[in-house]
Amino acid sequence: MRQFCLTSVARFCSSIFLFLGPCVCVHPVLAQKQDVTLSLGGVFSQSRSFQGTGTAQISSDFDLEANYGYRFLHANIAALYGEIEFVALPNRSVTSAAAIVPKNYASLYVAPGLRLKFAPAARISPWVAIGGGYALYQQSAQFSNGLNTTNKFLNRGLFDFGGGVDYTLFRFLGLRAEVRDLVSGNPNLNVALSSSTQHNLISSGGIIVRF
Repeated sequence: MRQFCLTSVARFCSSIFLFLGPCVCVHPVLAQKQDVTLSLGGVFSQSRSFQGTGTAQISSDFDLEANYGYRFLHANIAALYGEIEFVALPNRSVTSAAAIVPKNYASLYVAPGLRLKFAPAARISPWVAIGGGYALYQQSAQFSNGLNTTNKFLNRGLFDFGGGVDYTLFRFLGLRAEVRDLVSGNPNLNVALSSSTQHNLISSGGIIVRF
């Protein structure tokens, strides 16, 4: 079941790098108005309650992230960026003693938004971000009882918010640590859930390239 997840994520990540790759080749004449961040991290495990009785346990997983930012406004105290956040979670297993659920699922998130960065000229700069966009869920080919599934893909809306800290190593290079919550409609767990939304809390760290 893991192969279908990794194949989807590999295609997704290839598309991201094809999109972002030409950006990092831009001449520094742009005065560092743009940045690209590539990150690795993880999503926390969680428990989902059913309508009535029962729960499903969704495992933690590593995540792959890419972020493109463009600075619109700049002042000594803060700078405002537009951004596009990409997140891929390749394989979250699902278990339940009370229902037949998919064995696992993969998820992809794309969230345009805004990032407000404080003390942008300092070596350490905290920031907050908010946005919204699109979530794609792909469940495994089989349920937990071994039967085949028919509806593998599900599209959902997405709300993204979080914050982090950027650390400048050199003029064009830095490090980033962040925490985000990707709030989406529910993945298809083959059972009615008590809430219509799912929080996907991720924590990650990565490398920033400015140009």
